[in-house]
Amino acid sequence: MANICMDTVVFYAASDGQEKGLAALRQAVNDCYPTRTSVDDSRLRRIFEQNNIPTDGLNLRSDVVDTSLVEDGRITLYCDSAWNPMYEAYLCLANHFDVSFELQAEESGCGVYINTDINGAYLATHYKAYLSERPEDGSLDALFDDADGDTDFYFDSEADMLQWFAEHGGIAADSAQALQDILDDGYVSIHEFVNPY
Repeated sequence: MANICMDTVVFYAASDGQEKGLAALRQAVNDCYPTRTSVDDSRLRRIFEQNNIPTDGLNLRSDVVDTSLVEDGRITLYCDSAWNPMYEAYLCLANHFDVSFELQAEESGCGVYINTDINGAYLATHYKAYLSERPEDGSLDALFDDADGDTDFYFDSEADMLQWFAEHGGIAADSAQALQDILDDGYVSIHEFVNPY
């Protein structure tokens, strides 16, 4: 699958009335994607087929690469989707099982940086910094040296990101936009996760 969008979907019960649906979804996920599921059996479509959920008009080009069925009131699916997140499919699952959900999705090649969890209750990431290439003039040596080869850095808030750049690269800015204005995005790019839904 080219241009893979990494989707993290958290299903949860927002009220006592949704607890039964969450238990049913937990069982369905466990039945469809047991530990060590083969690649051929990891299609997102599988949970729709095994639970007789209509798929008319849904894009289901996605694989469930991992799951978390923790008993603290949430279920997490980690999916690799083609090009864009499968938001409508996740919404369909949530409606079928009568649960709530939040989505975080990233596909840098298509400029997709989504987080529907604006309060950060389940998915806290709101910014990403990507260190792509060290400038030859040495202007960002401190930042790249401190990164120790890592290229992707995730932050829960604008303040956390600004503090990290100040501490690790000596770059002072008072906002994400000011930081972007200082940095050449050919070397370091800043991305904000937003909720387009």
